Amino acid sequence: MKFKQDTVGDIIESESQMILHGSECYGEYFINASEFNGLFNDFIKSMDDPAKFISMAFIFQIEKYLTLALFSAIRRHHIQANMNLRYVIEAAQWAAYAMGNEEEGKFYDKDKNGFISVEDKHEKAMYKWLDENFKVKADETKRLKKMISGAGAHSNITYAFQNFEMKPIEDPGFRTTFFDPENDYWIKTDLWFVANTAMGLLDLFYGVNQKYKVFKFIDDFGPRFKTLVDQNNRLKAEMMETENYKKVKSMIKTDL
Repeated sequence: MKFKQDTVGDIIESESQMILHGSECYGEYFINASEFNGLFNDFIKSMDDPAKFISMAFIFQIEKYLTLALFSAIRRHHIQANMNLRYVIEAAQWAAYAMGNEEEGKFYDKDKNGFISVEDKHEKAMYKWLDENFKVKADETKRLKKMISGAGAHSNITYAFQNFEMKPIEDPGFRTTFFDPENDYWIKTDLWFVANTAMGLLDLFYGVNQKYKVFKFIDDFGPRFKTLVDQNNRLKAEMMETENYKKVKSMIKTDL
């Protein structure tokens, strides 16, 4: 589908249509990401340990930015999707930490005027706790953050040319676009990554909750989660059979 982007009105209308036609354009990739996002927004049935309220604050933050990542992916804003996902992962690390630690002093310092500040010592303590208690998931979240930072969280020459091109010599000048180029493979990749991130974080919280009993999961969490995981794995296998994936994989092997 073609989407106008010449005016602010065009952009607003086009972004709305991109979301509304997401399943039509990108099929199961959009559906899987949307349903994982939906599951993340209602996976908690009740809270059993109100003293761990800080964890809920971070989980609500994750819900917001996971939805923004989904919207960014389908609206062809790759960089914005990655930046939102990095925020999601960082909030998830803090949320898991807050499920096992309720003392507010572990999250911030407060001065005599009541102003709070988050210092390096708080962040280091959080990472140390995750490493000591949930090593596998701690490594996974760190790996994801590193991958995002290297691929799209910082400005670089590769992405500078995603929305900029030279016009032909007979009509010299520059052409810029608000939306990323329409590339079916890359958009599906972003949608899959949104879903896969949600999957990993739900698995993290399930594991942490097994130990600390902070809240109850909804009754049908297990079967819903398994269905979406199976679909996500099938989509991954499908993507790995594409020429785009094989080309990138062969280039990496050549570089090595």
